Amino acid sequence: MKKIRYAVVGAGVIANYMARAFTEGRDSVAVALADPNLEAAHKLAPTLGVTRVVADYHALLGDPEIDAFYLATPPFLHRPMTLDVLRAGKHVCVEKPFMLNQAEVREVIAAQKAAPHLKVTCNSSRYHDAGTARRARQLVADGALGQLYRVHFEQVTPASKPGATLPPWRDDPAKNGGGISFDWGAYDLDWLSFVLGDKFRPRTVFATTGNYFPLTPERVPPCLNVDGRICAEIICDGGLTIHWERRACEHGPARHNIEFRGTKAGFDTSFLAMGEKPGLHLHSYVGAEDLKTVTLPDAPPDWQDTMVFSIRDLSRAILEDRAPSNTLADNLRIHGVFDATIASAKSQQAVRVGE
Repeated sequence: MKKIRYAVVGAGVIANYMARAFTEGRDSVAVALADPNLEAAHKLAPTLGVTRVVADYHALLGDPEIDAFYLATPPFLHRPMTLDVLRAGKHVCVEKPFMLNQAEVREVIAAQKAAPHLKVTCNSSRYHDAGTARRARQLVADGALGQLYRVHFEQVTPASKPGATLPPWRDDPAKNGGGISFDWGAYDLDWLSFVLGDKFRPRTVFATTGNYFPLTPERVPPCLNVDGRICAEIICDGGLTIHWERRACEHGPARHNIEFRGTKAGFDTSFLAMGEKPGLHLHSYVGAEDLKTVTLPDAPPDWQDTMVFSIRDLSRAILEDRAPSNTLADNLRIHGVFDATIASAKSQQAVRVGE
């Protein structure tokens, strides 16, 4: 059975998590690893099952034995690396967030148009393969909810452990894009795009943001210069309104809940394997009866499968010559929301989403 041969670029924490994608015996195999930190690269190489290690990924671009690249690098490197990979004629999976802004996505789209057979995807699609996500997508597509008018997406993540540290680039918006918004928000918007399908057509955003702050002198977030909370109203074509809220490291418990409401039915779920209402719960009134709630049997995300889904999906997309679950069109809309959110928070005015 043909396997897609990958070069892995980056030997940091996320690349270590992703090693299973290339060793589980499916459609993906790693054949080379690149990182300027050769000590880290040589430490990761046996886990990936590779023997070829280089400091500079450019040395791998012309290798005919490599079909695709997995870019496990900081966000500010995504644009130049993705353009290099596409111009070299290789498929590419990029860690989240895909890019830093919508203009960079447009550059990638232009480059891919010169080689339309090449597949490009982002690991923000990790949660697409959960049974709950696929059932939610089906309910929306089939019209089971009637006219969908409201989505409420809220997640509160717990405080960092005392003494926690992150690489310096995580604390620099010019290199990371943002804080909780770009770190976890990429998953949020990608999940919403996947579930909503053609109903995810954001046009206007009104948003507020705020940076992380110390909870106590001993418990200080590892990043203080980037956003630690975000709240946005996203108005889509057709009148659908999405309330999107992310908060982290606050004086309160963790929480996660997603609500979809339509004129015929609604449901509650979560895109993580957590939350007050695990699973997917479908609500509706039937005749004169009281509200009926049915818990559907679809499985919530499995963490191990979730981590490697995007690589699995890209390999199958290449082999089957189909679009991956996350596409450039998806990323254009996602980064349009990011750009509008940042602009709205600065201006304290509603902002139109770029086309």
